[in-house]
Amino acid sequence: MIITCKCKKYEFEVNKNEIPKEGRDVQCGVCNEVWFQTPYEKITNPKINKNYFSSVLIFLIFLLSCIGTMEILREYLVFKFPILIQYYDYISFLNQQINFYLKLLLSFFSVGN
Repeated sequence: MIITCKCKKYEFEVNKNEIPKEGRDVQCGVCNEVWFQTPYEKITNPKINKNYFSSVLIFLIFLLSCIGTMEILREYLVFKFPILIQYYDYISFLNQQINFYLKLLLSFFSVGN
């Protein structure tokens, strides 16, 4: 088993039999720190939480669906909720900014014109 020094800088491999179930005091051979060590095994390959990635993917799909629905229903939504004009104006502004910076980036790499 691998134990880590109290200072977190050094690791040591020890026999499982050297650390009893109730634990014991150990001392670092490099920095002389002393700490109480209980038996455990270091996880070498932490598993990636697949639920996290699937949750993010589902959230992005939901968000894009909402944005798409708002674009499809633009005229109706603005008629019913005039305050949404600000949202659509902001989306238009972002679209113009993205187009401008993409053209600038492409001209920097001499692609296009």
